[in-house]
Amino acid sequence: MSVGLLCAALAACGGTADDGSDTTQKPEPAATPAPSKTDEPKTTEAAGGLAYTAPPDDPMALGETWKWTSTTRSGAKATGTTAVLAYKQQLPPDPASENLRYDQVNVRICSTAGTPITVNQRFFALIKPSGEVNTMKMVAPDPKTAFPSKDTILKPGQCAAGSIDFFGVRSERPVLAVWGPNGAPKPAMWVISQ
Repeated sequence: MSVGLLCAALAACGGTADDGSDTTQKPEPAATPAPSKTDEPKTTEAAGGLAYTAPPDDPMALGETWKWTSTTRSGAKATGTTAVLAYKQQLPPDPASENLRYDQVNVRICSTAGTPITVNQRFFALIKPSGEVNTMKMVAPDPKTAFPSKDTILKPGQCAAGSIDFFGVRSERPVLAVWGPNGAPKPAMWVISQ
């Protein structure tokens, strides 16, 4: 898993997790863009040739949708939407793990036009109050309601929705959920109320 541009944009990716393990992430490819003949807002191209329209400057509210367009160097375009719908703090059922918890966000990505796109969990992350990026995802407690962890292809008109679970500690609640695919000029952000 990776947060590609997210790491560069926030300049906080890497380091060590609470358990001392290395959390440095390597970039992976983002959504596959689709052809379109419409003029789109200004985009920023990544080294791999994929570019996205910029998300809003200010963080969005949970449930608010970012409407994006991605374009390849060859001009192929895709349009879609991404939203972080909700946040919930979960506690493990094991009383021996009283200081542990996991953070769960419910997300949705839709393909609205163009060629199919590929989606997965890798470009989602949580931002802690300290500014540290949390990309440490765990296996979903309920796989039936989980957002796809493996590449999933969406044709126009299709959506993928579900939960993504991150390891956390009870004493710290994240302040932002972010989606930062490679090629986006900056990550899209959603505020997690305290």
